[in-house]
Amino acid sequence: MSFSQKCRAKIIIRSYKELDIHAKRVLDVGCGNGVVSKILKEKLGFNLTGTDIIDYRKVNIPFRLMTKADALPFEDLSFDLIMFNDVLHHTRDIEPLLIEGARVAKRMLIFEDKEGLLLRLVDLALNHFYSPGMPRPLNFKTFKEWCLLFDKLGLVYSIGEISRPFLYPFKHMVFMLSKNSSDGRG
Repeated sequence: MSFSQKCRAKIIIRSYKELDIHAKRVLDVGCGNGVVSKILKEKLGFNLTGTDIIDYRKVNIPFRLMTKADALPFEDLSFDLIMFNDVLHHTRDIEPLLIEGARVAKRMLIFEDKEGLLLRLVDLALNHFYSPGMPRPLNFKTFKEWCLLFDKLGLVYSIGEISRPFLYPFKHMVFMLSKNSSDGRG
């Protein structure tokens, strides 16, 4: 396990604990090599399943391969919670995946990067190292763009706090989402 994965996992855990989430059945969309997923499972007590468009797991976690980039291979409301950890910027069209997330789970967590030049370079390099076949559209959104997208999709959202180590060079955003119960979908 690399230093960057350990550090990222710690930041994600702290951010999610601030949101006071209580979930057992959790889906990690874009789980990658599964290392961070396994840490989250152990530290947060989740019954976690991973899914991704490529299976390059380095650790053994329950997993189901996605056959389409915008479709989750699970029944409606199969999970209490879905996590999108640093994965949506690798998606060409984020909207269908969020719609799928709202279909498959009661709530969603998004932990996503704030764009920057250094981040772009490091993201490209690390993802080439960890998974050369991973899509890299680097579809970053600003805080305002995320909020507009959630409003468009009728998702209720809250914003979490991010604390990071002093020398950690990247900034992140974290959101908890659920369906808008006033529109008959929630």
